[in-house]
Amino acid sequence: MFDGCVFCMIASGSEQAYKVYENDRVLAILDRFPIAPGHTLVITKNHYQDYLSVPDEDLYELARVSKIVGTAVKDGMGADGVRLFTNVGRAASQVIFHVHIHIVPMWEREPNFTWFRRRAELTPSAANYVLSRIKPHLYERLI
Repeated sequence: MFDGCVFCMIASGSEQAYKVYENDRVLAILDRFPIAPGHTLVITKNHYQDYLSVPDEDLYELARVSKIVGTAVKDGMGADGVRLFTNVGRAASQVIFHVHIHIVPMWEREPNFTWFRRRAELTPSAANYVLSRIKPHLYERLI
């Protein structure tokens, strides 16, 4: 655990988050300030500053789980597509310096201007609704 890192605190259980999925290497959580309903983050449990610093064995698991969770988010939220991305470094808009993959559902009927919306904090009722939509699609892929 890296001192003061919010994702390390979530991974250790000392900070709360809405968990979508967890195994021994990675954790998927709902973004606290989502760009769109269903915005999910996949993080490593070990602390790595960014995507480029992750050892291959953890990078493989990060990618594998991001694919599974990304598909579950897309299907569960009834999205037409998803964005999967990560930021590396302050110049690329990285804010939390612990590797994480963003999974953001997108809809054709929505203009692609979600980046310009004010991001509100996720409420417990919204989180529970989103989890109820995503998790059934997730677990059918993990069986």
